[in-house]
Formats: sequence, C-alpha cells, structure tokens
Amino acid sequence: MAPTESQRAVRAALLTMGELFFENLQSLPSGLRLRLSPLVVGPPGSGKTHLIGGVAATLSADYIRLCRSEWIPEGSTKGRPTLYRVLDRLAVTRRVLVHIDELCKLQIDFGAQEWSASIACEILNLADRILPVAEYLRETQFPGRETPTADEVNSWVMRGCWVVGSGAWQRVYQENRAGSAIGFERAGDARAVTADTIARSRLISPEILFRFNSEILFISVPGPVETAQLLESTGINALASELGITIAPEEIQWENKGGMRVLETLATRLVMARYERDRKMRAETRTEPAIDW
Repeated sequence: MAPTESQRAVRAALLTMGELFFENLQSLPSGLRLRLSPLVVGPPGSGKTHLIGGVAATLSADYIRLCRSEWIPEGSTKGRPTLYRVLDRLAVTRRVLVHIDELCKLQIDFGAQEWSASIACEILNLADRILPVAEYLRETQFPGRETPTADEVNSWVMRGCWVVGSGAWQRVYQENRAGSAIGFERAGDARAVTADTIARSRLISPEILFRFNSEILFISVPGPVETAQLLESTGINALASELGITIAPEEIQWENKGGMRVLETLATRLVMARYERDRKMRAETRTEPAIDW
C-alpha cells in the first residue's frame, strides 16, 4: 500500500534524526544538545509501528518495541528485566532503535498501584536514557570477553540507544465536536486535527512531552484525494467494482473506525461478499450425479 503524504513526511524526518543520532551529531559547538528523540502521534491503525520499524531497518539498527502492556511479561517470562534486555542488545549491536509505543496509556499510571507507577518510572527513565548500568553489570555475565566498565556501557547508551516515542491520544479525535475545548477547526472532522491541535489539547502530559522533540511528528487522517488513491492502490475499488459496488471516498469514516484498519475491514467485507457470491453460484450450477439403475 502506498504511504500517505503525512506518513512519507514522518518517515523522512525520522530518517534524518536517526542518521544524526547514530553519527553522534547530537550537539552544537555552543553546547546546545540537539533534540533527536522524536514523538510520533497518529490515530490507531495509522501505521506508526510499521513505519518506525521500517526506519530502523533502513538505518541498519536493531529494533525493540516496548509498551506498557508488554513491560512485565517481557521482563518476567524471559528471565531478564526489560531494561536489561535493552542493554543486552546494545552489548551486541551498539545501534538500537528503542520504540516506546502506546505512551498515551502511560499517564494513567501516575499515582496508581506501586507496580504500575514503577513501570511508568522505568519507561520515563528509558526515554531519558537513564538505565540501571551498575545493577546490570553486577548481574550479567560476559563469557569469552572482558566485563565492560560502567563508563563503556553508558557510552553504548548515549551513542547507540535511539529512543522514539509514539501514541494515539485517541481522545483528541473523540472530542472533535462543536464546543470542544481542544479547539478544532471544524466540528466532526478528524482531518482538522493537527500536531498543534494535539499539543494545545494538553492531553500529552508534561512528563512525556518534555522528554521528546517539541515538534510532534503527526500522521494525519487521509483527506478525500488520498482516500481515493488508497482505495485504488489497495485494490479495494477493483473488488467493489467486481461486485457492482461504488465506494465514495467521503464515505470512509476514518475517525470512527480505527485509522487504517478501516481499509482492512472494508476489504474483508468485500472479500466475504465475493466468496458468498461464488459459493452460491457454484451451488446453483452443481448437477446431481446420474443414477444407474
């Protein structure tokens, strides 16, 4: 499926920031540090995870996707705390993209149960690239090689651990209505949502927002022209035409159907209709075998 304009723009920005990070061009002569930890925002199903994983592959970086719901299972079932696993990868590759996904689900943890708040703190420390290096070295074996020093491991982190955050912050779409405090341009139209809209909405907590580049990389809902192109490039128009159906781009309700998943749902419905049609045609043309008396 061809990427949308906003997906192409986000990918280009991520590639540039990633190249600057891994080439260790992280500061200016004046001492100002470049803000190279991007925050990608877009509706559910808009392709954030697929896009960020693809950027890692293009940059020849190892890819680790972490989100709150996987934090405990990943750490407990594999016998390694989650942050140790990040350091394990850095010990091998020295070039890792750590994708902290579903950051929109993190904010509910502040002031919650102790275990949940602990996960939130670890995720925020990871965003700051503050990892438990001393504990890691005490509990990790390095067979066949000399144990690295704390300074060496911290260097791996600062030079090779590129952190990218993402989330949907879905309320910004759900609250797109007349009189909303979020400040939409048009009531009932998710295309009115922009990066500035999300930033002004205050849905992203300062604890998260200040850890990333303040210019949010936003994957927007496709407009009518892009929707028409997607219907064509995905083969949905061809499927619909085969069934005698015409799909108007303006009928696609992106904001209510979970982002790009709307296309998969629509394609599934069309394929099911074609399958049912073909099965009925086979049943109607089937002849009973002759009986030899």
